[in-house]
Amino acid sequence: MKKLVHEGIENLIPYPPGKPIEELERELGIKKSIKLASNENPLGPSHMAVQAIIDNVHTLHRYPDGSGYYLKSKLSIKNSMPLEQIILGNGSNELIELLIRTFLVAGEQVVQALPTFLVYEKIVTGAGGKMISVPLSNFKIDLKKISKV
Repeated sequence: MKKLVHEGIENLIPYPPGKPIEELERELGIKKSIKLASNENPLGPSHMAVQAIIDNVHTLHRYPDGSGYYLKSKLSIKNSMPLEQIILGNGSNELIELLIRTFLVAGEQVVQALPTFLVYEKIVTGAGGKMISVPLSNFKIDLKKISKV
């Protein structure tokens, strides 16, 4: 099987997701904690989101429009930009991964500032690229250091 797997994928280390809040509270013997990790909203969905789910509960079993035409159309009007310049994704990770898969050639380097979300390096490595990390300087991106990489 190793011969069939892309080298970048073979070298990936699985991402360790954060623990569920219930497990963390049990381990630490605490209650009523607020989880701020894993990019989760500790407040839950907004009332507008809940209402949208309720209003559409009878069609949730169908796949949505994969092109996002109606959403793109509204965004195009709201932002005064051509519909063709709008791309939708399931979060920023998906969009970053799409960019990497589209433009990165295996063996090329990508530069990132540290600290950052560790999945970005995994996306680059999985695509056969090499991630170069440059630490922040006083909590700011050091463009001089980045330009020397």
